[in-house]
Amino acid sequence: MSQIQHISIQLEGIGSVLKGKRFKVPAYQRSYAWEKEHVESLLNDINDAIKNKEREYFLGSIVVTAGDNNRYDVVDGQQRLTTVSLIIAAIKDIFKNEDDREVVLSVKSDFLASTDRKTKEQEPKLVLNEVDNEVYQELIDDIDNIDDSKYRRQSHKRLIEASKSCILFLEKIRQQSKDSEEELHEWLDYIETNLKIIVVVAPDDSNAFTIFETLNDRGLELAISDLLKNYLFHRSGEKLEETKNRWQTMVSILESASDDPLVVTYLRHFSMAKYGLIREKELFSVIKKKITSKKLALTYSNNLADGARVYSALINTDHEFWSSYDYQVTEAVSALNLLGMIQIRPLLLAVLEKFDNKNVKIIFKKLVSVAVRFQIVGGVGGGTLEKLYADTARSISEGKINLPVDVISAFKNLPSDSEFRTAFSVATISKQKLARFYLRYLENGYETDSEKVPSLDTDRVNLEHVLPSNPTSEWTANFKPDELRAYQNRLGNLALMSSKMNSTIGNCSFSDKKELYRKSSFNLTKSISEEGVWNKQAIENRQSIMADLAVKIWSV
Repeated sequence: MSQIQHISIQLEGIGSVLKGKRFKVPAYQRSYAWEKEHVESLLNDINDAIKNKEREYFLGSIVVTAGDNNRYDVVDGQQRLTTVSLIIAAIKDIFKNEDDREVVLSVKSDFLASTDRKTKEQEPKLVLNEVDNEVYQELIDDIDNIDDSKYRRQSHKRLIEASKSCILFLEKIRQQSKDSEEELHEWLDYIETNLKIIVVVAPDDSNAFTIFETLNDRGLELAISDLLKNYLFHRSGEKLEETKNRWQTMVSILESASDDPLVVTYLRHFSMAKYGLIREKELFSVIKKKITSKKLALTYSNNLADGARVYSALINTDHEFWSSYDYQVTEAVSALNLLGMIQIRPLLLAVLEKFDNKNVKIIFKKLVSVAVRFQIVGGVGGGTLEKLYADTARSISEGKINLPVDVISAFKNLPSDSEFRTAFSVATISKQKLARFYLRYLENGYETDSEKVPSLDTDRVNLEHVLPSNPTSEWTANFKPDELRAYQNRLGNLALMSSKMNSTIGNCSFSDKKELYRKSSFNLTKSISEEGVWNKQAIENRQSIMADLAVKIWSV
């Protein structure tokens, strides 16, 4: 802390802070992250503190710097400031529903937004980042009239859910109180003076980030992304604005790629591509050891922003990034996503960085085979697989692996052809999307001269259970009771059919189904019509043929 100078530290009620100061969440800060349970926990804590007549309830510290237009930039504390503002807004809206206009105006002008006497425009006490501010301002103005359908981002949904949780909680408190109006005023008074925070005002970002890091060293629980972001900012020195912009670029790209939060996952996968396996809890300490200078911080920030575009392409195969690659590359990425192979992404990042387009095609196709073999054979835990992929990625990044064949050779415990064939011949696939995936590849490999490629569209091509999921007595004659359940989802019992044909087949007898199979444009499905009877042996024979095909299709 000896490096920090000219800072101001004050212990105040958070309501008083909102009353007397104006805040802005910088664009580089993450969006609203509190889930429903965090909001409800705070509401319960405040309620208990009021009931127990506790003189104060400590919310922790917030770190800010003096920004533009008399607004403080929030370096740390936006989740608490935002949530408390939503609680106050909920109280205001309850008074509004009671038609108490004077209280509504008083609460709004004191804690949420004042009116500029010259411009007559609303001046919010708190402004969130560009992603969240519009929905937040609507919520503190009037939650009842918000159009949920306008807001699709996860942070928007969290803000709306937080507001609704506040309303429901406070309405319940009101119903249990003898004097509901006085109860709400008591909440406002407690928030203003007794709900304490330490406000740390730093003269500039550099000092603020040092404080932020020091607070964390002393046990403050923070998000991994916030820790890493602020460490990079602190390390950037006079290049701070450049690092901020690169971080903001990264976050924007990732938020556009998926509704699910991706930042921490991406930070971890990006780092694993270079440094090997890193557990989430270890990420900050690892990067802190690796990034020890301004130059390294700038390089890392630039690489993070550039890598985010590639990472978003691994999620979205329609991304323009793939325009220069063969279609088989995006087909492989789609397959890995369908198989749920998130842990392979560090390896994919390393391959894309170090290999040319031709070799990327070769490696990606083989990695699909690797993923299929591991999934079918089993016995390798997710943690072990993640380490295998991460170690291989690091070897590529360090230049120890330079040839496609060496990428696959790195997997020492990869199932052999015989192990894979044996496991495939008895595989049961309960998830329909996975069954369609395997059958689609098998269908393509069944007759190499066939140009008929099964569609991925479930409205056109569907999954058929030859032995139905709800068999009639006609079917049960060929299967023992314990065999019915065991064989229904065996891959040998499954087939691809046009959705129109599949909708008419239902629980028909096998002799009736055979006629429809014979008309199928899919050769592997058509071959079922050659069977005289559909029983346990027929399923096993068909799956044995599939297993022979699988060894060739997913060869390594």
